[in-house]
Amino acid sequence: MVKSTLKIGPIDRLVLFGGGPLMVAFAKEAIRRKIHTTLFAVKRHLEEALEGGSGPTLRAVLEQEKIPFFHSDDINRASELRSAVSSAAIGIGLGEAYTFSKETIALFQGRLFDFMTIRLPQYRGGAHFTWQILRKNRIGCWNIQVINEEMVPGVYDSGEILKSREYLLPRSAKIPSDYYEAAHEEGFKLFCEFLDEVQAGKEFGLAKLQENFSSYFPRLHTLRHGWIDWSWRCDEIETMIAAFDDPYPGTSTYLNGRRVFLKRCQADDSEGTFHPFMAGLIYRITDGAVFIAARDGALVVRMVSSEAGIDLIPTLKVGQRFFTPMKVLEEAMQYSAEYNAAGLVEATEEEK
Repeated sequence: MVKSTLKIGPIDRLVLFGGGPLMVAFAKEAIRRKIHTTLFAVKRHLEEALEGGSGPTLRAVLEQEKIPFFHSDDINRASELRSAVSSAAIGIGLGEAYTFSKETIALFQGRLFDFMTIRLPQYRGGAHFTWQILRKNRIGCWNIQVINEEMVPGVYDSGEILKSREYLLPRSAKIPSDYYEAAHEEGFKLFCEFLDEVQAGKEFGLAKLQENFSSYFPRLHTLRHGWIDWSWRCDEIETMIAAFDDPYPGTSTYLNGRRVFLKRCQADDSEGTFHPFMAGLIYRITDGAVFIAARDGALVVRMVSSEAGIDLIPTLKVGQRFFTPMKVLEEAMQYSAEYNAAGLVEATEEEK
């Protein structure tokens, strides 16, 4: 329900917070429109490759495109921020690692916003696309919300919504990189529409989140959480493998005592069911595909790699078994992933 309104523009400056290829697209579009643009990012975002582990880093792309940026792991202490903000500026966060203080929010005079690539408040938390795939949810959404002091990245989003864009993911979208591609396209459209409306002086209605629809799903870490339980049904394993596919390393299990990663999986029930004791057995290898027995069908996997990223399919043999020890599965279920500006926060011995 809309209870208040906000008039934002016109603007002459844009301050961006966060990282990723869509953030670069935002910056380039704003600069094309002759809006003075500056980006702030933490170290881990600046050093991340923009194309799922390959290609140039965000820092390299920003330097190449001559997009002004600053490295700051604590935005509330960034001396460059005050000079980047004018009385006709807005701030936009996209996947940012920052929690903004009352003083930082005040700099923007109510014009500091977060672009959220998920329905709210249904998917508070992190690892949005992985959770969506696990739940077989195919409704994409972008929300532009007002940033307030209560908001914590990857934990809690409570700002009022001033603009949304929902879309259906295509049937071809199966893995996170597919979801990212669709989200990138829709997010860029929303950004352009938003800038058009801001520059036209539109008055936006502000809607509070409907807390009776709220749900929370925590952040994940592929290497800690992405393990296959071979006691699951065939379709459950297929979904798990898809949920940690590109741009992530893949879902893990063991083969002959060494960790391996599986991707490009498809369930197949055309050859009937298998007894639970047969789960994980490789019973056929053909045309670069590995056929693995599961409880109620087969899994056809087209990518099996080592921790070093080496393709293992040419070395596999029928009769070998993929297996994940119960202790590993229990640790994965109990692990809580926390991140800071530098990346994953490792627990101390006392916390373990």
